[in-house]
Amino acid sequence: MGRKRDKSKPRVIPEQDKKICGTICVCQMTMVLSCVSFVYLGVAVYFPSHKAFNIGMTPIPVMCQTVNLTMSKNCTWASCGEWCLTKTTGFCPQIYVTVRQNGTNVAFQNCTRMSSISCPPPNEDVLKKFNCNNPSECANLTGIFKCRLGHCANLSEIYYCRHKTEKGIEINSDTDNLKLNGLFDCSKARCLIIRDGFKCDRYCNKITTATVNVYLKYDDNLYTADCKRAIAFNKMRGNESAVQIDPVEIWADEKNKGVLFGSCKDVVKTSNNEFRAWDCINATVVDEAKIPPTFMNFSQFWNIYNNSTKELDPTGTFMPMQHHLTIYNKSRLFINLEGCVNTLRGECKEFTAAYGRNGSGDTAESRFQCYYNKNDSDFALARFDLNKTWLELMIAVCVPGTLFIFSFVTLMIITQTVRVGDDARMRCKWCSDNNNDTSNLQYEAIGRVDNNKNTSKEDEKNDVPLQHLGLHNKEESKINLLEENATYSNA
Repeated sequence: MGRKRDKSKPRVIPEQDKKICGTICVCQMTMVLSCVSFVYLGVAVYFPSHKAFNIGMTPIPVMCQTVNLTMSKNCTWASCGEWCLTKTTGFCPQIYVTVRQNGTNVAFQNCTRMSSISCPPPNEDVLKKFNCNNPSECANLTGIFKCRLGHCANLSEIYYCRHKTEKGIEINSDTDNLKLNGLFDCSKARCLIIRDGFKCDRYCNKITTATVNVYLKYDDNLYTADCKRAIAFNKMRGNESAVQIDPVEIWADEKNKGVLFGSCKDVVKTSNNEFRAWDCINATVVDEAKIPPTFMNFSQFWNIYNNSTKELDPTGTFMPMQHHLTIYNKSRLFINLEGCVNTLRGECKEFTAAYGRNGSGDTAESRFQCYYNKNDSDFALARFDLNKTWLELMIAVCVPGTLFIFSFVTLMIITQTVRVGDDARMRCKWCSDNNNDTSNLQYEAIGRVDNNKNTSKEDEKNDVPLQHLGLHNKEESKINLLEENATYSNA
């Protein structure tokens, strides 16, 4: 039969045993987590980094302009996906862009009457909605309305519309509310269906034209001024990268008779009589007689600009037409090399809103820096940074790798330096001190005394006296056990 321990006495656990067990557990857990991180980082960092270094993308950014945005239901590919470990489903934006070289950087000098006019696209979501399904809510509906199942929004608040209505088809918005689907021209609840020829212009501030000879469009804004000359800082070379040059005059009010029109990525006022513009293209010179003498609206501006044919520089060296700079006419745009992100913060919706404007309704196209492959016109990337990729790769390799190696070496050292005593407790052979030795000896002595007590009790039951075992009393047995432990420790 096995010997039973006296449960009335507390078990003494050596201090070394606690520390060693804790170290082993921490190291094992660290190794497991490091291995798991290697698997995840293989998909998120290692494979994409290898692809980035070998795909052949140009590290110098060029310019992209959005030409088309499609929200596909059959998602064979997406410009941005919210999770890289699964196939993109649901939200599936497909953006196509024109890839071209950067335009001319220009400074306009000796300027007066500098002004910026903004005309952003209207947001139909902020329009007041009329629920014609409720009694009397649409009894006095008047204006141009966009309706769906009896819920109508007043487009007249943000648009000036020109249209043709279909005669003979009249709907009462107060009584025939379920028939309100589409576009309608309403007057006191009597609505006519709008068919073809529907065109609306957003309401914008008027553009002053008196004593103005420069019109630069940037984003959904227009910068106007009366300037004496313009100088350029770089020279275009078709679809090859531009070269920096000493400042050279490319336009002067006295030499170039007419008004300068152009399109730039950004315009910034640098002093009281000077402003600078970046990535300027499509520069034309328009006869002053074609411009209204005092004011014009944005629709008139677009009409004049789109119909102007006299290029500022027919050679395509400064502020050239876009086709001179075009590298690829139509390429698929991806947010990065994988076409997805792992942030799960709705980043793809923000990306689509910023990069998906295709210029419809006389609004500005999305214009942004991008990266392309000289040997593949199929795609372009909005984000590509080899330096950042290299930094992320080093972090992804060094951090889990260092933790794994440190834990592995620590476990190997423990394997060689830790022994297990007769009491099934672990002790370090090289790092024990006198206090620990004494406590360990006491623990072993007490353990042996307890075992001896159990043995004595069994011997007493069998009528075997201690004298027969060569011991005169219990105290003598304890002393002998302590001496045996001391001898064993010295050995």
